[in-house]
Amino acid sequence: MRTLSEHPSVPLLGWLGTVAILASCSGDAPTSATEDLPSLNQASTAGYSVCHRTGAAGTIIQVSASDLARHQRHGDYLSTLFVSHRSDQPQDAAHFRHIGDALTAARDGRLARGELQSAACRITIDVAAGTFRGTDDFANTDRSLEHFPFVVDVPDITLHGALEMRLDANGRAIGTSVTQQRTTLLPIAPLSDAGGNGLILIIADPSASSGNGLTLEGFALRSGRLPGADVVGFGVLSFQASGLTLRGNRLEGFVETIDLQGSSAVVESNHISEGGQCDLCIAGPGVYRVAGNTVLGGGTHGIFTSPAINTEPVGPGPSEIFADIINNEVRDHRQQPISAGIRVGAVGLGAPDVPGSSHIRIRDNLLVNNNFGLMLDALFPQPDTRLKGDIEVTTSGNVVRRSCQADLLVAFARHTTALGVTSGAYLLNSTYRLTLDDLPFSQAWFSNPPGLGNTLRVNGHTIGHTTRQFFDETSCPGTPGMPASIARAE
Repeated sequence: MRTLSEHPSVPLLGWLGTVAILASCSGDAPTSATEDLPSLNQASTAGYSVCHRTGAAGTIIQVSASDLARHQRHGDYLSTLFVSHRSDQPQDAAHFRHIGDALTAARDGRLARGELQSAACRITIDVAAGTFRGTDDFANTDRSLEHFPFVVDVPDITLHGALEMRLDANGRAIGTSVTQQRTTLLPIAPLSDAGGNGLILIIADPSASSGNGLTLEGFALRSGRLPGADVVGFGVLSFQASGLTLRGNRLEGFVETIDLQGSSAVVESNHISEGGQCDLCIAGPGVYRVAGNTVLGGGTHGIFTSPAINTEPVGPGPSEIFADIINNEVRDHRQQPISAGIRVGAVGLGAPDVPGSSHIRIRDNLLVNNNFGLMLDALFPQPDTRLKGDIEVTTSGNVVRRSCQADLLVAFARHTTALGVTSGAYLLNSTYRLTLDDLPFSQAWFSNPPGLGNTLRVNGHTIGHTTRQFFDETSCPGTPGMPASIARAE
């Protein structure tokens, strides 16, 4: 989600059109022989993995090459597909040179069988180590290239690459591979930010088909940006998809690195760097677990939560987000005045008339050298709207160091309004309930003026209607050496 310029990401309907025209092409120079041997050996020694269907259910079994056709005639289908640049791989329905071709084969099968929202068996696309170059220019018909973004709009697909993410002693992603192998998606030219082009797009449409249950694991995703140039495009973008798993990936150089809108997902052990506006953004309605990720610099916020995004009001009830944010390392988000290690919002982008309700548990994270360590604010309130958003946050075991401004900011307005940078709307009749086991509220900055009907409760106590902040856009009042009442020393 675009947290800086405040304009929404690409609308869902615009992307639905891309599914119909998506051409599946890929490739570059062959990878080394040893990189692809596991995939080839698996197919040759164990036969083929197929989904043996019994009614709506299915069981994955191994069958020989000679028995594959018989199973397919009875409605069984391949459950593992292989992608490799090797020229000597088998010429059959299980092996591809292009990731896009494998995705198309899996998608066509799902649609033909009517597996639109759920499936009898998961289909795994096992992609060998190497660099898979591509383009987001649909006018480019070069068959040696992948065409980005890869669109996933059918259920229970696994994209599995060769990167095995190395973790540090605390269980957080380092960014390197245990095996020194990786599968890289790389545009031949920087992604175009016009229209929000990117690498992986996940779409769910209850009236058609949905990319629910996608697992993306073991990939290095790069935007193709040139050294010193602006970050571009998105890494992973989802609309209303559930059951997603993003695990053990390395992503760098995107305006929107991971942007999950109205979805539910597990996002763990990913390494994110060189971001622009949105490093790791999650929006409701949805349920999320964000754990073991390392998020370095660049983006406006490291981890960003919103209860809704681009949603029309559907009734008096709120749009809710539930998230556990656990054991992540977030560093160096220093854009003035608005950046934070973790930001929790009350009113969603493009959804000012949708009451928001955020339920966030934040524990055991390391937040270092960010403008604000943790920020809880109204997010995107607009005048003449409902101005309603509630936040419930629990923190424990977090380590917050070297925050430029403050370790904690709590505001019933947008952060810039609370800091006196802009003039904007405040929430009305909203409640923030905070349980802080690791951050002393006596040192927090907050803005809760009287007369608006808002309630701020911290550790079971109601906080009076007042404002406290020492914001200075030109300096860091939270750095060591400043007065003790507002200093933050590592």
